[in-house]
Amino acid sequence: MKLFYAFLFSVLGLGTLAQAPFGYSLSGHDYDRIPKTQVASFDSNELWALANQSDKDGTLPIYGKEAVYSMNPSTHGVWTYLPNGDKVWQLRVTSPGALSMDVWFSNFYVPEGAFIYAYAADRSWFVGPYGNEENSPLHTYRTPEVFGDDIVFEYYQPYEVMENPILDIRGFGHFFRFVHDDRFERASDVCEVDVKCPEGDEWTNEIRSVVRLSIPSTGGVGLCSGTLVNNTSYDCKNYILTADHCTQDSQDADFALVSVRFNYQKNSCGSGVSAASQNKVGTYRRADSNDGGGSSGSDFALLEMVLAIPSNYNPYYAGWDASGATPTISANNWKVVCIHHPAGDYKKISTANNCISGTWPGGVANHHWKVTWMQTVTNWGVTEGGSSGSPIFDKNHHQIGTLTGGGSFCDAPTANDYYGKMDKHFTSNPNPVNEDLVDWLDAAGTGLLVVDGSYVGPSLSQPCLSVGVEESLAFQDLKLFPNQVEDFMTVQCARFDLLKVLNVYSQDGKLVQTFTLNTENTTLDFSNLSQGMYFVSVVRNDGSAFNKKFVKL
Repeated sequence: MKLFYAFLFSVLGLGTLAQAPFGYSLSGHDYDRIPKTQVASFDSNELWALANQSDKDGTLPIYGKEAVYSMNPSTHGVWTYLPNGDKVWQLRVTSPGALSMDVWFSNFYVPEGAFIYAYAADRSWFVGPYGNEENSPLHTYRTPEVFGDDIVFEYYQPYEVMENPILDIRGFGHFFRFVHDDRFERASDVCEVDVKCPEGDEWTNEIRSVVRLSIPSTGGVGLCSGTLVNNTSYDCKNYILTADHCTQDSQDADFALVSVRFNYQKNSCGSGVSAASQNKVGTYRRADSNDGGGSSGSDFALLEMVLAIPSNYNPYYAGWDASGATPTISANNWKVVCIHHPAGDYKKISTANNCISGTWPGGVANHHWKVTWMQTVTNWGVTEGGSSGSPIFDKNHHQIGTLTGGGSFCDAPTANDYYGKMDKHFTSNPNPVNEDLVDWLDAAGTGLLVVDGSYVGPSLSQPCLSVGVEESLAFQDLKLFPNQVEDFMTVQCARFDLLKVLNVYSQDGKLVQTFTLNTENTTLDFSNLSQGMYFVSVVRNDGSAFNKKFVKL
């Protein structure tokens, strides 16, 4: 570990840093002082052999591998101490040949008020800032992927943050295919149809339910699709339905590092870019078909997200039909649609004019839907690696199956694909007791076989009732200045009504003053305090608290 005292950055403020990483402000000489470590030297032929074998076997489509390399702030990287008391830890790593990389943590904790970034070493691309909302009860984390094979991880801690971070890195993701960036080849085939094309117009809700899954396994890191599904209790459980063959080689430690990406889609048909990355890390495996990926069952897996889904993701919990009824033709001559992430690409939509009961090659008779795609106004939509686990919806907007696989591709768009049936997921697999899908999606035992989709909310059109999160004061909502006090400090808080009390403690933990705030701007008199460091404990209305610090001159 190295220390870098940066006295030349006294003009930098937190507001600027919240927009871009601290490293973006450094001159070439100062930036070059960040030490660089090579973390992997993968053989490209071996990586592609893994990928080709997974494609041949019809298992999780491998697109990357973890470069195991332990690091933490005491062993690697550089600390920078700014004149205002803020501090930054930066780490630069390279994995030659990677199209993109990410950072994996075995033990992760970011204090409230601090935040992290990851960015390309050429400073052409960054993700962040991410803060304490990423802290998980599993204490694990993965950053979103950053393009290139040379990246920087950055932790920024403002002076007033009292706690120390835990940033125990276990390794780095090295991704060599299915990386969607205009600097490289497109990830999916040319006939795929963006969900923003006319074919997606009536599927706005369901589009929001489909997610991209990056799944670690014993063979590498792979991509699949999944659906956020409703349940008969309408309680907003964050269940994701995908395919068993996507998860059958993953262990508990792998599920803790599953990355779930929401709303990854172009903002127009055939062009445009996706919205900012919306990712959450960590799942629990709740149930699966235990059928070898469809060889003796319907090929499903049910995950539950560890962290809450932010309200600004606007998630939709898809409805489903487990009656087993064959879908009927729509007024526009289609039977089902699939929404998916082929090759991990932006979200696509495929339309089928034929969907009948069928049998997955080598599998159990009539446990799957056999689907044939049709040409639509934009193009042919098919499926690819990465589409596995994606849903098909009938004309009533109910999910009736999940993709196991098939033979369709752009050069053979009418080849059949196979989707494990929802009714077979419910009760007809060789899985353990209490791992039938019905045990989870109908835990209340209602016997319902058809459930509509919903958003969070109390209305009839949005019946999914959340537990209710009380509005609370965030660390950044309360500003204390200056942090080096002569006699008076100003407290600025627009939502002072969410604050119960503000306590001031000496460095040895003794309570020295207590204040209540009744206006947005309050002046605190500290003229009676002796010199030294003090802590401000801000107690919210719900009883929780966060701490800031200042120095009395």
